[in-house]
Amino acid sequence: MKRIGILGGMGPLATIDLYTKMVELTDAKQDQDNIPIIIDNYPQIPDRTTYILNKGRDPFPYMKESAIRLKNAGCEVICIACNTAHYFADRLTKECGINILHIADITTKAIEKNYPNAKKIAVIATTGTTKAKIYQDKLVKSGYEVVIIPDPLMENIMDCIYKGAKANNLNSYIDVFNNTMDKIEADVYIAACTEIPLFLPYATKKEKFVDATFELAKAAVKFSLEK
Repeated sequence: MKRIGILGGMGPLATIDLYTKMVELTDAKQDQDNIPIIIDNYPQIPDRTTYILNKGRDPFPYMKESAIRLKNAGCEVICIACNTAHYFADRLTKECGINILHIADITTKAIEKNYPNAKKIAVIATTGTTKAKIYQDKLVKSGYEVVIIPDPLMENIMDCIYKGAKANNLNSYIDVFNNTMDKIEADVYIAACTEIPLFLPYATKKEKFVDATFELAKAAVKFSLEK
């Protein structure tokens, strides 16, 4: 088995969600059948969206520090437990010499496979992920129409992420989440922030959601088990 690294802490609950899915997706009959995983939970990494919007400290030096720790610990590939942080993925690969499983590439391929008739895709993400076009460019290249989400609804999504999931206050924002999704028309919704999957057990449109974290976890398990 190949050792997987999780560059985490952005935020801790999202990191736990990714790790949990990796364990659940592994067909293990005993402890020893599970894949080797190292988690660097580093919540002191500055906020990625704030930086992308030109309002905060650069998170890259912190992410590079974490990536190097994982590489030195023997990880053969890294999963980043934050969608917005994939803004730095190519630079991390270049400067750290480490392979990264890119969540947007993996999710786009999953949509092509599992939703063959889909045309309109809504990317449910932070304003940072949206501005950085982490998903949009890949989706358009694959022939999809990306739904433009109005600012008031984006504000609701950001509240669900920051005031709900990141603040350990999820239950208070479940209705806000569902009411917001009801106002966004799409064939497929991508849970494109690693906090958004935390809402999916309560989502009224869950059958239309692609959980990007789940797809990343599935790809990581497959990578580890490949000979």
